[in-house]
Amino acid sequence: MAYLRNLGLIAVLMAAPLPALAHHGSSGQFDTSATIELSGTITRIRLVNPHAYVYFDSTDENGEVVNLRCELQSGSLLKRNGWTTDLFEIGSEISIVGSPDRTDPTTCYMSQISFENGVVASRYSTFDDSGQIEAEQRQTERDDGTPNIDGNWAMVRERGALPGGGGRSEVVLTEAGAAAVEGATSDDNPRFQCQATNIVLDWWFDQMVNTITQADDKITMTYGFMDLERTIYLDGTEMPADYEPSRAGFSTGEWDGDTLVVTTSGFDEGWINAPMAEGEGRRPPRPANAEGGGERPPRPEGGRRGPPSPVKNSLELVVTEKFTLNDDGTQLMREYTFVDPVYLEAPISGSDVVTLTSDAYEPYACDDLTEERSE
Repeated sequence: MAYLRNLGLIAVLMAAPLPALAHHGSSGQFDTSATIELSGTITRIRLVNPHAYVYFDSTDENGEVVNLRCELQSGSLLKRNGWTTDLFEIGSEISIVGSPDRTDPTTCYMSQISFENGVVASRYSTFDDSGQIEAEQRQTERDDGTPNIDGNWAMVRERGALPGGGGRSEVVLTEAGAAAVEGATSDDNPRFQCQATNIVLDWWFDQMVNTITQADDKITMTYGFMDLERTIYLDGTEMPADYEPSRAGFSTGEWDGDTLVVTTSGFDEGWINAPMAEGEGRRPPRPANAEGGGERPPRPEGGRRGPPSPVKNSLELVVTEKFTLNDDGTQLMREYTFVDPVYLEAPISGSDVVTLTSDAYEPYACDDLTEERSE
């Protein structure tokens, strides 16, 4: 039988004072600022109103059976979205990611559920008659009225198309920015040391599956490339004074209508464009004081664009992102801007699109080939 995880954490949360939240789709019963993972054997399912519940048994660290339950959406809404009692086969195993009840350590609010047959569904998933998730018919709006961006996302690239997004502006470096990348080689590329590059590039790099877990007061993004993790605070949480700069930075966000606007700072010194190997068609960025206006020679007609030249970011980097969901909820569009007054003479802006996928997220399991390459 599967075991219960984080039951002790729930007890601690119950003992600690919890702030009241201004608005939650879960009506304040659950602490959506905390995330727990529970697993066990299904014992009962009730698709009732106002909220459905799945009941399951787990074994705690003392070997004792604990009876648990997690709240789903209303039974009527679930049934309209194709959820049936057949999905919850009695005696089968489930795993749930969600939020703890503020007063009852045996109850949770389900955000994501994994069934024994490998199907992984979010709170807002829609099922077809065969029990498979219909991405194109999923619920596009959450209980609180915000767009539903919860789920797994990956970039879909057409054959022959260049990687990444579109409309990226030209890079103009300051003198400090040019000095920072002088002599940079592919050995400095963080990817070759199994490290993340930045929150923009890694979102679509190699078309890995990314996971978004959406709550009322925060959004968690787990990147399929290098397992980069971000938390976007929606409740006004400010960056701590002792925050340690990181590759993910510190993100705050707010909904402007149907657009999620995210501002991230607190980065460590890294790369906006990581250096590639010599001879791969790099076109150098234009320094701000370049003679003759700094114009580059035109690319040969019909020639392919090479990889971007290296560009570093300083500790002063600020990235702004605007995420917008399309009408049927299957594509998440992002507009982004890098502003770095130390290394960039002008902002770098661009855009990209990821598509909802039923493919599972997988840890990147990077294998550092630095020594092998040097040999």
